Formats: sequence, C-alpha cells, structure tokens
Amino acid sequence: MDTQRLMALEGSWLEERVSHLRGRHLLYAGVDTDPKFLGRSRADHTFRVGLPWQKGLVDCQAQIDNTRWPFPDETLDVVVLQHALDMTSRPHQLVREATRSLVSGGYLVVVGFNPYSTWGGVRWLRTMSTELPWVSNPVAPLRLSDWLMLLDFRVENITTAAHLWPVKIGSEAMSRRVDRVLAGNRMVAGNIYLLVARKTVAGMTTIRSGRKVRREPKLGFAIPTTRKPVSRIKGSL
Repeated sequence: MDTQRLMALEGSWLEERVSHLRGRHLLYAGVDTDPKFLGRSRADHTFRVGLPWQKGLVDCQAQIDNTRWPFPDETLDVVVLQHALDMTSRPHQLVREATRSLVSGGYLVVVGFNPYSTWGGVRWLRTMSTELPWVSNPVAPLRLSDWLMLLDFRVENITTAAHLWPVKIGSEAMSRRVDRVLAGNRMVAGNIYLLVARKTVAGMTTIRSGRKVRREPKLGFAIPTTRKPVSRIKGSL
C-alpha cells in the first residue's frame, strides 16, 4: 500500500487549509510521521498528541486518551484529526472531546477514509485483514456531518480526494498528477474526504454513534525509521 503517496496528497491539502487558520493553539493527532504542513500554520503554538493506538510509534509532545483529553474546556483554536477517527473504536467520543476543547469559533479539520468508495469496497472484501489501512473503522463524511451539526458546528467544506490511489497509472509522478486533477470531483467517489467545520457556540448535544465498538489496532499507520526524544510542549494551554 502506497501510504507515502497518500500522505503527500493529504499534506498538500492540509497545508493549504491550515495556513489560513489563525489562533493561539493548534492540536494535531494523526498518522503522518512528519506533518510538514504544521510549519505553515498561523497558530502561535502547534503541537502533536499521540493516541493509544500510536503509543511508541510516533514522536509527540503528549500521549492522550481518546475519551478524556487533558485540556480544559475551550482552550484550543484548531484541531486537526488525520485518520484519527478511522483508527479509534469510539470516533463519536473523540469528536466530542475535540468539541469540548475547541473555543467557540474554533476549527475542526478532519481527514478520513470514505467507506463509500473503491477503497471501501476493497476493505469490505478484506474484512478479516489485520493490515493497515484495511483494519481501520471509517466514519462516512455525511454521518460525521450529522454528528457535528448536533454539536453546534457549521460544516464549511467537504472535499473528496485520492480518487486514483492506491492504483498507479504509469509513473509515480503521473499518478499523483491524476489524483490532484480529480480532487474535488463529485462525479467519482474519492477514497478519502477532507472536512472543515467551525464551532458556532459553546454548548453541546449528546450524540450516539449506533456503531459496534471494535478493538483498536495496536499498530500505527507507518513506523518511523528513526526515533527522536519526545520534546516538551512549548507554551502552555
């Protein structure tokens, strides 16, 4: 599975979106071992957290629980979840914690696999697989939008991408070019979706997922070749 190509496509999109979002604190939780797009953020302070299924696999400033984030209410300005919902057994609770931690007017940026796509069809055929990304537990974009509306978010944009991935046509460069051209095309279902939502008020409504709880994978999306010492969070929340 060509995850490097997928991370490059998503990184370009995230760089474009995140570079327009301002604030004091930006939290990133995701599968990219080297999220370079964070360097383009206009937030005063950006930091990475690791979720339970990533323990020991990525360098981060803090290891947190899916269901109990260690941040006070309304302290984060931007939360970026890159396939974090796909890899947790309780995605609705992860969304709820992100909502609680975001300030009113703050942004939630989500990248996830689209279960109603070519990738989703192959995943269904590989239900018993223990390999990534087939072991993931994706949330459909429309379902996620419904959750966010209940939590007083306004969904500002949903874009589909990676229409060709993981199939390759010709060279790697040609395959990436085709994926970039098709990004946002509504005629063909993209294998991933990219959603931006803004929190409109401080209140929240309880949501229930109606989904079966699955055991979280004990491995990350990609294992970095080198390990660096975990640094402390710069700035204080």
